[in-house]
Amino acid sequence: MADGHHRSAAAYNVGKERRDEAIRKGFAITGEEPFNYFMSILYPSNNLLIMDYNRVIKSLNGMDTPQFM
Repeated sequence: MADGHHRSAAAYNVGKERRDEAIRKGFAITGEEPFNYFMSILYPSNNLLIMDYNRVIKSLNGMDTPQFM
């Protein structure tokens, strides 16, 4: 997954909570419930460019390089 792994994990957690709640309430689970899905998109590799996402550190907040590392 190139991007959105945190959102995917959050969607999974919400879906699991909703599924667990439905089970606690006695609903039959078929696998077709909305909480079993979340939106995604797929691109062909020849239409996709994944660029570096590097953060810039402006200050070590008083640490030297070995402390920071």
